[in-house]
Amino acid sequence: MFSKNLLNNIWVFLFSSLLSTVSADDGLLKYPVSVTTSETSVYVADRQLPGVWVIADGKPKVFHQATKKFGTPLNAIRCLAIDGNGRLLAGDSATRDIYRFNAQGVPVAVTGGKIGIPMGMAVDSEGIIYVSDLELHRIVKVAADGSVTEFAKVQGPAGLSFDAEGNLYVASRAAERLFKITSDATVKAVEGASEIRFAQDVAVDTNGRILVTDGYGKSIWNFAGGGTRIVEGDPLVHPVGISSSAAGTYVVDPRGKGLLQLNDGSVSSLLSE
Repeated sequence: MFSKNLLNNIWVFLFSSLLSTVSADDGLLKYPVSVTTSETSVYVADRQLPGVWVIADGKPKVFHQATKKFGTPLNAIRCLAIDGNGRLLAGDSATRDIYRFNAQGVPVAVTGGKIGIPMGMAVDSEGIIYVSDLELHRIVKVAADGSVTEFAKVQGPAGLSFDAEGNLYVASRAAERLFKITSDATVKAVEGASEIRFAQDVAVDTNGRILVTDGYGKSIWNFAGGGTRIVEGDPLVHPVGISSSAAGTYVVDPRGKGLLQLNDGSVSSLLSE
């Protein structure tokens, strides 16, 4: 009779073998962790690609594929954003850096390895990039020349998003779960957000909704005017990244249907079969 440890080892081997047979050519999202949208495109960071997909005609197409060797550029993308010029940004914990993709789709390192674990990014109305550094529990600002300065201290920072008034919202692994930072760097916990089981990301949509993904709670919350769940359960399994723009609001769920679109009170799969 097989021991429990032996069966576990066999399962791990079979699962690893299955992953190794899946290639980018399959056109399948593998483990999406972040999403961002421009006026025309939806980009998804995939930890197991590793790299970035762009969604075209309801199907993912490889935008950038990194190598599987840890420590190499863009091997461990944690977050995506669009800069003030419409260029794609990617935060990479493998090299502790932020990358900007140029017009030819080539990633260029920006910050010189000065960020520990970049978990979230947001760009303000002046084009300044803000990054959450989970390793050092802080929010930093990235200037045009790539220099990094501390903006505020926040415990366990993850996703970031600005509202129309210039306030920065921070999804957090701390007990408070969600913080609001004003332009003068005053940090305040958002009332009611401690009800979130595990805050992953935040996005302020064009209607002013402050949307937070709750991975363990299988939910999406809205904290505009008080905290309420707007979606809970199926088809959500473990929602992580969320992004909103005039093009719509999108969610990635690595254990569920991959990429979904959030409507008023429901989510639906964005990818065709």
